[in-house]
Amino acid sequence: MNNESGITSAGRPFPGHDSLFAQVSNVSRKHLSDILHKSIAAADVFLYDICQQDQATIGSPNIENLRMLRSASQSMELQFSKAVEIRFAQFQALMRPIAKIDMDLSLVEIDDTDDVVSTELVSEALTRAFVDSVSITSQRFCALFGFLQTEKSKTPLTEKHIAEFMRSAMHGIDLSPKVRAIVFRNYEEVLLDSMAAMLDDVNRPMVSAGILPHLSHLKAARRPVASSNGGSTAQAAASDQRRHAAQHNPEMQLGVAENALFEEICNYLHSLRPQVPQMAQSGGSMGQVSSRHQLSTHEMISVLSILQSAIPASITNAMKGADASIAMMLKSEMLSNTRKIGLPSEAIEIKREDEDAVDLVGMLFDVLMSERDFRDEAKTLISRLVVPYTKAAVLDRRLFLTKAHPARKLLNALTEAIEGNHGDGPQERELLNKAENTVDQLVAGFNEDIAIFEMLEHELRTYLDQHRRRIDLAEKRAKEAQRGQERLENARMLAARELEARTNNAELPAVIQDFFSRYWTHHLSMIALREGEESQAWTTAIKVADDAIAVLNSEPAEARTEQMMKMRPCFDSVLASSGVLADSSGALVRKIADSARQYSAHQAPVARIVAALPEQESVLSESSLRLVFNKDALNYDEADAEFFKSLAIGTWLQLEGSDGGYSPIKLAWVSPISSRLMFVNRRGVRVLVVSVEELAQMKKQGKLIVHAQDNVFEQTMDRVLNRLKTDFG
Repeated sequence: MNNESGITSAGRPFPGHDSLFAQVSNVSRKHLSDILHKSIAAADVFLYDICQQDQATIGSPNIENLRMLRSASQSMELQFSKAVEIRFAQFQALMRPIAKIDMDLSLVEIDDTDDVVSTELVSEALTRAFVDSVSITSQRFCALFGFLQTEKSKTPLTEKHIAEFMRSAMHGIDLSPKVRAIVFRNYEEVLLDSMAAMLDDVNRPMVSAGILPHLSHLKAARRPVASSNGGSTAQAAASDQRRHAAQHNPEMQLGVAENALFEEICNYLHSLRPQVPQMAQSGGSMGQVSSRHQLSTHEMISVLSILQSAIPASITNAMKGADASIAMMLKSEMLSNTRKIGLPSEAIEIKREDEDAVDLVGMLFDVLMSERDFRDEAKTLISRLVVPYTKAAVLDRRLFLTKAHPARKLLNALTEAIEGNHGDGPQERELLNKAENTVDQLVAGFNEDIAIFEMLEHELRTYLDQHRRRIDLAEKRAKEAQRGQERLENARMLAARELEARTNNAELPAVIQDFFSRYWTHHLSMIALREGEESQAWTTAIKVADDAIAVLNSEPAEARTEQMMKMRPCFDSVLASSGVLADSSGALVRKIADSARQYSAHQAPVARIVAALPEQESVLSESSLRLVFNKDALNYDEADAEFFKSLAIGTWLQLEGSDGGYSPIKLAWVSPISSRLMFVNRRGVRVLVVSVEELAQMKKQGKLIVHAQDNVFEQTMDRVLNRLKTDFG
């Protein structure tokens, strides 16, 4: 595993991977080349029409813009093709990270702000239209070479990379900002028309070869509404997205894994319900066919809307308590409020599919509250989401069936904003305020239009991206601090070994023992840090110790003082590194010389035996928890240790805290010296430095949760299933 890059293999490459990759590369290059050609041609037509309308003459700005585009088109196509080739080669080279890739990467090093913004707009438009299709394609690329799914961002056909191809094509091209914007706009327009066909052609040979054939079939994404000038912009696409509710978007692809998980959870719910009193049938005997009125979807939404503005105290208390069920409290509140819409609560029941939605949302928030690091204020804030999310689940069951659902993405973003956030600094408090404002808007504005989730998620995610830059800086500082600490520890260990090799705990005079253990080892540690063990300074420092010990072992007592005083320049250089200078240094050297004369010849000679170093202790967290770094003393499963050895940089785990709750931690760095793993929290602060063996023991003890899913919503659904299995057992 390459710990700095996070590149790792999830398994063996697919048979014939190189030839299959070459095939899909050629298909991709052909499609992308056609897309670029159409984009430039459309921009040419657009500029030509302007010239015709304005009756432009030779030398006019519009004629000049058209001339420059036509003269630059060949260079743009060459640079575009080279950028595509480089991106595919870079991904394939992940299999051979040791080999040097001799490529000119300057094409993507562009500082033009307008091009950067245009690139981001193209990327955002592609993400909105094709996020699931691109994700499936990236998964197959990773499976082709046996990479982990965490490497999806490095695959050649991500939204970002496709947008960057045009940015590379424009590098160094002398075009006016107006023409550059026109080219980017037409590139986006052609991509939105051609992307589905390209991805279908790219995936077809991989599916035929048996690479993840179970994944959803790619569908053409919904086209954004065209703008008035005949082009399409990211802003127009965003406005179109927000005008249409997500439940009316038939292209929101359903995930196979999500659908299987949903069905399994519902089966457990249906099996468990006959064993507990049902709020929907209170007053009736169990198993009796009910003649009660079943709430329609419209009636369900009406009752939930009554509860939305002011969350009932029973639900808030249930979220703060460990035993109460949020779903049971919510169903009870719903039934007691049916009178407000003209229905008697004693003659009402909830349809099974709607009760599934209520139970799932309730269990979802039950797990969130019990297993996430939320302070009391955060729990109160999250409790206000229960009713809006129940409404969303009743209106659109795809909340549980697709990762792209805006309500699911909003919950992920809100959790990221408030989990582990105790408002310790101004940025953290500002982030909490932003999260609270987001919840306020959702509670006040959500009627039956799921689009509000998308709008709020986009705003909060944009804010989180800005906040994350500060977190990245904090994480970088934590890595630098840990790297410096480990280098210092390693240097001190090297110095201690050298001293142990020369003294072996011999009974030296106190002054000489103090010189070696205090000044000489510090001097040697600094040399190891700054110049290394192969340096001349290291050899010189070692010789000082060897010469001094030789004087003690071989010289008669009356000669030792003179011999030690002759070594004063060497002693002075050692003492200087600890700040002992001039007269102070001379006085200490004289004490060393006097002590050497008094050293008894009948004492055991100073030996050169290398002794085993004492066992090290490894700090597991900022709490008082410590484990001795002795593999034989640990109790762990070897398979877990092997798993953690291949853990990718950026992977999130859940660590148990002193209160029994779990906090998210991210693998930020792996030490090349000790192979220990450093984890940070959501604020980028170092919270855990541990070996893979210690990490495996923590997992076995239940102090660590390893999730199969990346995001909070998916993780929580997995935990819901685990709880149901436990209850059923």
